[in-house]
Amino acid sequence: MSLMESNSNGQIEDVETDATEANIDTGGLQIDAAPADKQKADSVSAVDVINSTINGFSETGTEALKAECYKVIKKYLKQTAKEHLCCDTYNVLILHDNGALVKGDADRIYNAVTDFPEKKPILLILYSPGGDAGSAYLIGKLCIDNSGGRFIIAVPRMAKSAATLICCAANEIHMGSLSELGPIDPQINELPALGLKNSVEHIAELVKNHPASSEMFANYLNSSLPLIHLGYYERVAESAMQYAEKLLNSHRNELKKDVKGIANELVYKYKDHSFVIDKSEAEEIFGSEIIKTNTPEYELGNSLYSALTFINRIADMMNHNFYFTGSFESDPVFTKKRGR
Repeated sequence: MSLMESNSNGQIEDVETDATEANIDTGGLQIDAAPADKQKADSVSAVDVINSTINGFSETGTEALKAECYKVIKKYLKQTAKEHLCCDTYNVLILHDNGALVKGDADRIYNAVTDFPEKKPILLILYSPGGDAGSAYLIGKLCIDNSGGRFIIAVPRMAKSAATLICCAANEIHMGSLSELGPIDPQINELPALGLKNSVEHIAELVKNHPASSEMFANYLNSSLPLIHLGYYERVAESAMQYAEKLLNSHRNELKKDVKGIANELVYKYKDHSFVIDKSEAEEIFGSEIIKTNTPEYELGNSLYSALTFINRIADMMNHNFYFTGSFESDPVFTKKRGR
């Protein structure tokens, strides 16, 4: 494989290496190390992705080289998707981010859906640990409004918390053996909002069983928990349930249970925020009309997940975070890691 390195004059040169020498885990992707003149002129290989990323984000990388890297990555992702026959049925969106969902993700999805040349069903490839519930709600609404009445989500690995809230908007959720959704109970400072209420209830039970300790607990609560916080945390949880109900209502006739019941389960049923809602559990919640397993759409999503994870490993080697939100025409995002 040929990678690009800078010589003593700061110029970029080809050097011979391979993925193992570069300490890159290809994640099972097949890397064709054949010379460029033996590959199709209009195709992009994993080697091209490695070279362009290293060129763009090394210390000698320029804005022009970064722009070329973005171009190569977009072409590589589109090429990966086009290997699946179902791809042309959809306007494909990707939300692949190891970080928290934020307003900027909703902006990127908006830019992508309003730039599609024609209205088709939307297929969203979703990989996210969750984040801001308001942003998730807006993304769900954007996809509903721009999908022509058919919004599909493929979850190759995880769509947790607020990402599960996005799934509430989908007519179908395509999952595999490693796919997982999660409870949508909101988190505040990385702690469950509902946990505060449970803690107070537990203290009340302790006081009931040990009346002599009542003054001690009263003093503790008075100094550490303003009552307004308790009410606020409960209202945040109720807000998450309202968001879920609104998104579920867009396709309520397809659901196994009533909208309020599903929303209540997702917010209040599970005791652990990281609880794994796998494909079987998801079918119990949403029904078989919504949850589809091991489909062509899932396979497409899994291929894109593998490609994006591969790119993320290269970015990590270059001390950068990587995420991709939007369509195949959207630019990927690289941000330099702090303190490195």
